[in-house]
Amino acid sequence: MQKPISTKYIKLLCTAAALLLCISCLFTGCNVGTEPDPTFNNATLPASTDTPTGAVNTDPAADTAAPATEATDAQAPTAEPTSTPTPEPTATPEPTAEPTERPDTETLKFKDYIDQDKGNIRTLCSISADSPEGYRDHVLANLFDNDERSYWSYQNTTLDVQLTLEFSTPVYIAMFDNWWYTLNKIYYYELAVKYAGSDEFVTVLDRSNNTSSDETQDNLNTGPVVAVRYTFFDNSMLNKWVQLAEVYMKGFAFDSDLYEIDHSNKIVYIPEATDAGDFISALNFTGKCKASIGFMPDSVGTVTDASVLKLTYNKYLSTEYEIRYKALEPKPTEVPATEVPATDAPSTEATTPEAQTTAEPETTNGEPEATDQTGPIELPDDYF
Repeated sequence: MQKPISTKYIKLLCTAAALLLCISCLFTGCNVGTEPDPTFNNATLPASTDTPTGAVNTDPAADTAAPATEATDAQAPTAEPTSTPTPEPTATPEPTAEPTERPDTETLKFKDYIDQDKGNIRTLCSISADSPEGYRDHVLANLFDNDERSYWSYQNTTLDVQLTLEFSTPVYIAMFDNWWYTLNKIYYYELAVKYAGSDEFVTVLDRSNNTSSDETQDNLNTGPVVAVRYTFFDNSMLNKWVQLAEVYMKGFAFDSDLYEIDHSNKIVYIPEATDAGDFISALNFTGKCKASIGFMPDSVGTVTDASVLKLTYNKYLSTEYEIRYKALEPKPTEVPATEVPATDAPSTEATTPEAQTTAEPETTNGEPEATDQTGPIELPDDYF
């Protein structure tokens, strides 16, 4: 039979348990009856060296230990945030002085305003030649008199004759129609043009191997041209005679007293947006021409700096001019000269019979003015 446990031992065990509990509370600092904070984390705090209230400090080295540092000093230093360099502000680009880009013609809506065949670009032309005025009365003016029985002639015995036609306004030339006086003679020549804004002649047609007589039609289809130059080499008889009866021209030209026209760069400058009809009326057209204006879809009927002027002669000759805004200075107007009233001063001319002589015929450059020939003109044997 097992011996019962003595009451003495039970008391000792209870006392020991109570002592252990007290010692545990002293070292851990727990508060009896207080619910622990679930968010508290002992690992985030440094170990404390302070002695709890009411407890005996049994550590002899505690009196000489260095005081504890602040909790914030014990924490690991926080890394400084990486600084992102602030980008320098982009400089605002200066506005370009160039005009806005020309709109694509496919986005424009074209509308016809003129389809005319009025006048001839030949009226804008003046003639000069490196040769004398011609043989006898066959002068340069005969080229534009609409009479194919009259002609200009010259025998070029030393150099190639250069016949120059200059235009007061740049022209677009579709064709030169040359009528030669001698029907069975072939002429060898070339044509060169000077474009607006240029000082050089450019050869555009070479008939040095020509095989056509009587009439030659030279399709040039070019412009804007300010001058045309003929250079005659010879003829099929190899006698150097040039006999040109008439020069006809086909093409068109335009200018304006109100707007500024830059033919070399193909720009028409207007001061502000204007009605299309008024714009067309301010352009002076010569020759055969069809004028159309290309509008932006939202400005049909009003010419702006986004519009385009299209000029057409045929499918081989057409051109387009940009329309741009520009402050225009008014063109000076010609002031008519003031006429001085005639006075009733007595005539000082002699009235004696000896002084009343028959007037001499008018002369040109010291030579008698050419009169109509009543008979055939005597020409050299090698003329025809």
